[in-house]
Amino acid sequence: METKKEQKLESDHVRLIISDLHLGSACAKESALWEFLTNIEFDELILNGDIIDFIKIPRFTQHSALLFKFVSDINVPVTYVVGNHDIAFTRFIGKSVGNIRFVDKYDFAYSGRDFRIVHGDRYDKSFWHQKTEGFLIKLISIFQDLLERRFDINLASWWVSRHIKKRKLIRIWDIINLNNDVDVFIMGHSHMPEAVIWVDKEEQIKTYVNTGDWVDNCTYVIVKDGQVRLRKYQANNTE
Repeated sequence: METKKEQKLESDHVRLIISDLHLGSACAKESALWEFLTNIEFDELILNGDIIDFIKIPRFTQHSALLFKFVSDINVPVTYVVGNHDIAFTRFIGKSVGNIRFVDKYDFAYSGRDFRIVHGDRYDKSFWHQKTEGFLIKLISIFQDLLERRFDINLASWWVSRHIKKRKLIRIWDIINLNNDVDVFIMGHSHMPEAVIWVDKEEQIKTYVNTGDWVDNCTYVIVKDGQVRLRKYQANNTE
C-alpha cells in the first residue's frame, strides 16, 4: 500500500513530452527549443520521435550542439521513442546510451491511469512511410531538404496537410480503437497538436493527445498532478 509521501511524490513528478523537433532540418525551431528547455522544470523528459532529421541532410548549428549537450547532461531520466525520421536509432531500441533509453513505445502507469506514448508513424497508411528505410524515400528527402533551404519553404507541413485531406493518415478514432487497453494515448508524427477527452462505455475517462511539433507549432505535453496538458510555447525570439 502506498504511503501518503509516496503518493505525493508521484503527484509531484513532472513528465515533459516533445516530438518532431527535426533537429538539423531547415525548418527546425532550435533556438526557441533551447530557450524553452532551459526555462521549464521537469523530472522526466520523453522525446517522442523525429528528434533528429536523419533522412535528410542534417546541418547542425550552435543551438544543435547546445541541445545535444543539454539532453546528455541533464540529471533526469530521458526516454527516446524512435520515429521514422530518426530510424537510424532502431538498433538502439531496448538499450541505453548514457542517460538516454531508446524504445519503440513507452507504457507507464500514473495516478491510477495507464499511459502509452508512441511516435505515430506506424499508423500512417501512405506508401512513403511504409518504405522509409528504402533508398527512394531517402533520395526524395534529400531533394526536399535542398528545396527547403534554397527557397525557404516548409514542404513537410504541406505534405502532412495533403495527406490528411486525402485520408492517408488513419483517423483518430481508428488509432484510439487500436489502443483501447490504455487510458491515455499520446503520439506525434502528424505535426497536428490536438487533444480529445471522452468517456467510454465502461464510464472510464479516456484521453488522446498529439504533441504537435517544433517546426510550425512549438507545442509540448506536460503530465503533472494527475492531468495531461497540451501547451504551446511562445518564443521571445523567432528564427
